[in-house]
Amino acid sequence: MEFSDVERQADEVASFLRQEVQAAPYRTLGLALAAGYVLGGGLTPGLVRVLVMNGGRAMAGSVLAAAFRGAFDQRRI
Repeated sequence: MEFSDVERQADEVASFLRQEVQAAPYRTLGLALAAGYVLGGGLTPGLVRVLVMNGGRAMAGSVLAAAFRGAFDQRRI
């Protein structure tokens, strides 16, 4: 990757962030605060484990429900 590629990508990221801040400033601020908290070591390993497990369960439930809905929708046709 050349230096000009890095500059171009940095400009694209900066442009995207400017658009996001103008479109939804509070959401952008909240995401930045949350990312800083996590990257700063604010979450203990136990809390991360609980969050990942609960998120995984919720995602698995949604995937299974969508799969069953899709399977039954296919049978009706």
